[in-house]
Amino acid sequence: MSLPLLRLPDLVLGEIIKNLSHKEILFLAQTSLRARRRISRHKPLHDIKITFDDGGFDSYVQIFSDNQEIFRIIIATCEEEQFDSSWRFKTIVPVRYEKETLVFLWKGDAFQEILDFLMEIFRIKKVSFEIQAASTCRILHLLEYCVSKNLNIGSVEWPTFSDSVEMTERLLMASRGARNLSFKGFNFPSFNFHQFRMNRLQILEATQMTPDHVVALRNCKNINLEYVEFDEDAINYILLEYMKNPGRLRELRMYCCNDFRIRKVVTGLNIVEVYEGNSVREPKFWFTSLNGIRFSVTKEWYAETVVLQREIRFQ
Repeated sequence: MSLPLLRLPDLVLGEIIKNLSHKEILFLAQTSLRARRRISRHKPLHDIKITFDDGGFDSYVQIFSDNQEIFRIIIATCEEEQFDSSWRFKTIVPVRYEKETLVFLWKGDAFQEILDFLMEIFRIKKVSFEIQAASTCRILHLLEYCVSKNLNIGSVEWPTFSDSVEMTERLLMASRGARNLSFKGFNFPSFNFHQFRMNRLQILEATQMTPDHVVALRNCKNINLEYVEFDEDAINYILLEYMKNPGRLRELRMYCCNDFRIRKVVTGLNIVEVYEGNSVREPKFWFTSLNGIRFSVTKEWYAETVVLQREIRFQ
């Protein structure tokens, strides 16, 4: 099937490839290096999402493109899973087909070879990660490998950390170039956030964060911190530091474990305007940063949440 196709002119081959499934494209690409190169010329740039579920009994990695699963790598032994064929990279990888999904057996470095193969065929431009696992070891190596290949990291969603501090800090460092990062739990008092430049950062259970950690996040655009243990002086310190240098910040939301009074935390700010409170928030205080950018700060009624927002100016 592949040889007649590969003899076709590029224009005709490109039209045919548009109508092939991921499974058919992957099958053709395995036939030869020439086939791989010709097919890749006709594929547009792709974003992919990698999900990792390490539930113990049924552990696997899934790779999605355009919301369609194209790969599933089973984390198991050959005795536990049945495979009827194999693909030859530098490593021989057991494989089987399930409808339109290609199922592989996880074999250490072989996953890097699979990812290289996908990068060539589907011209991957951005990778996102969604992790449902307590252990970071397997997925950390994969994330670091993507970073080493200079792939754009879209989002990293990680429900909770339970590995060693060293492994978790490596994960955070590997994620520092991600556009969006979300994780639960923070217990790294010496971690340096200055390199973070996310569009969106969410930290759940941020009880161990210090005011200086929050100030160091000024180059992230949208920050959501839950369960910070700051008193009024700590919140005031954060606001004063952002008044001096707001960086790229657009919005900072902090859900505080402690009660605070909004009029206390705005002490010392360059207040230029005050809006009365309403049904959802206390009074809103507008102030200007030292470089002339207007910000508002308020406290939401339904929770001990302080909200700092940059003024949006429409051209």
